Amino acid sequence: MRLLPALLLLLLLVPGVVAQDPKPPAPFDFVKERLKAWEYLADKHADLGDDYKKAKVFTEARKQYDRARELVADLPRAMKGLGFEKQRGEWVQKEILPPKDEGTPAQVAEARKKPDDGKLKDYTRCADRCRKLLDATRKAGTELEQRQAASDLLYYAPDDAEARKLRGHIKDGDDWLPDFAKAWRDQGRKLMEKGTFGEVLQSEDEQAKLIGATFWCRQSELLVVRTSVDETRAKMMHRAVEVNTQRAMELLAIKEFPFGPGRKYTLTQVNSTELWEAMLTKVMKLEGDTLEFNRKLAGTYTREPTGFMTRASVDASADDMIGNSTVIQILVNHRGKGGDNPPWLTTGWGYLVTSQALGTTQTLRYTLDTQGQTSSSRNIIPEFSKKGGTPELLREVALHDVTFSKDLPLAALLLMKVNDIDQSAAAKSFSLMEFLFQSYSDQTRKWLSAAPTVDKERVQELEQAFGKPLAELETEWRQWVLARY
Repeated sequence: MRLLPALLLLLLLVPGVVAQDPKPPAPFDFVKERLKAWEYLADKHADLGDDYKKAKVFTEARKQYDRARELVADLPRAMKGLGFEKQRGEWVQKEILPPKDEGTPAQVAEARKKPDDGKLKDYTRCADRCRKLLDATRKAGTELEQRQAASDLLYYAPDDAEARKLRGHIKDGDDWLPDFAKAWRDQGRKLMEKGTFGEVLQSEDEQAKLIGATFWCRQSELLVVRTSVDETRAKMMHRAVEVNTQRAMELLAIKEFPFGPGRKYTLTQVNSTELWEAMLTKVMKLEGDTLEFNRKLAGTYTREPTGFMTRASVDASADDMIGNSTVIQILVNHRGKGGDNPPWLTTGWGYLVTSQALGTTQTLRYTLDTQGQTSSSRNIIPEFSKKGGTPELLREVALHDVTFSKDLPLAALLLMKVNDIDQSAAAKSFSLMEFLFQSYSDQTRKWLSAAPTVDKERVQELEQAFGKPLAELETEWRQWVLARY
């Protein structure tokens, strides 16, 4: 036994025989690990697509195949499920997935029971896989990477407390909001609690008399509201537009005269097609193409008196529309003359204020081309879970687009025409306004207090306002969305 220590010492002294440390582990690569997780998730979604397709629940099959293709571009199983075949390196459609489910509503409900049960189980497995990625990222990843991993988990487990906390989300009723958005919404609620109904406008409205209608009218220092509904509606309408006005003035640091010295802004709501037609033809005296165009609208600006008119019959929609239009007018007046306020700015600004004042973004200032797509389209149709007409949906769209690198370049957004704004562009416009006010509030107010520029100066305008190249500002916004939404 005495020979053993000597033998060990001899081995250590022999040339070329050295003690070696174990090979150090490879550094954590979040992108690589996330792609692995996405491959797993994509396979599960493709499995579900096959299950729903077999059950002839084609609408859900399409959603599952599209989710798989979002995670892994042109995933072969998903492409084949949609009826495509690979020929000479290109996917060619050979079959068309039916756009509707097969059978009566009762038959469809019965048919989807089994795949629905499988979906619950698979989503639980997907959540577990996302938690595995999150655990690994929390040990070795950056804060941004941890928040991105949490975002993946929330798709499958939307109420996961750990992931919500990591992303800085706070529960607001049934919704989870980013902490800054919750604070803004609470400020809007406080304004609503203090809001007023205005005073009854005693004199008979001459325009109502002209079209043979009754308008209930109320006024305050800055506003006049008119509605053909009833007195209660007039009160609620005044309070809603007053809160939007006050919030816009707070954000822009306007102390008085948002519509110009001594000027009031008039908001009108008519609740029938007949009254809308009468206002357009007898009061506004529109003709020809202008008349035909306004007949299709749910709201339009008015010159006499200066203001906005809507025919939205649902109170929440009407309040959102008149609020949205009012705060855009405040912005236009505040910036003054010099150029035009681009559509992305007015869209984003209008949504920013109504989201805080009312919690809504119902005024449709964008087109929804994807609604016209069918199951035969190769384009991916994203599935969003948030309710339409809400800031939560716009945030969901913005996060989706940034996550999958689908957002429109900012340089292109700055030059978009109003009729070219789609849901994705609208979401980015709103998100940019949230980002700028949350991250650069003073600089944003200063920028929005300056006269607008013309198209060729849009990029330079933003770069000067925020003191950095446009690409750098856009990168900051993307990282902010990935971390906070």
